[in-house]
Amino acid sequence: MTIKQYLKLAWALTPFILVVLGLLSIVIAAFLVATALGWLILGLALIIIGYILSPKQDKSE
Repeated sequence: MTIKQYLKLAWALTPFILVVLGLLSIVIAAFLVATALGWLILGLALIIIGYILSPKQDKSE
């Protein structure tokens, strides 16, 4: 792949990367408050990322 293709791919993935970094910052803040809260928020963040990455099915009838 050329540099231009890598830049195009990075630009296409920018929203997902920002969502992941935002969730990561929330998880780190939760761990700083309390360990149990951190694990809870980490689990929820992983569920959200899994939902985003899961294949979507057509809902057309």
